[in-house]
Amino acid sequence: MSKLQQVLNEPGNTPLWVVFWLYGVVVSHVLFGLIMVAFNTVNSALFALMLLSFVAYTACTLNAVWRNAENVGEPMYGQIARYLTVAWSINAVLVSGFLFLSHLNAVVSPLPSIF
Repeated sequence: MSKLQQVLNEPGNTPLWVVFWLYGVVVSHVLFGLIMVAFNTVNSALFALMLLSFVAYTACTLNAVWRNAENVGEPMYGQIARYLTVAWSINAVLVSGFLFLSHLNAVVSPLPSIF
């Protein structure tokens, strides 16, 4: 096993609620909100970089939740957190892809402004 695999598979010591709710939910939603605010104001290359960064952050969060899922009183909650985070990760990748395609089209017809 490589050193990277050992680091990624090492059990975490952060409470699951911190990793799941703060890193996984709050920070992810703030990042996604910033991406949506920037939708009409940045070019496609920068928008793609923002989405790739969001997907990379989602992958890191998935790994963190997976490694810290046992740091909870009831083991069932750790498994639920793992499954929910996998579903969120799949959703984040798909939505990012569709948003990028939409951004390519938005050069012609931008989203309506809500502000």
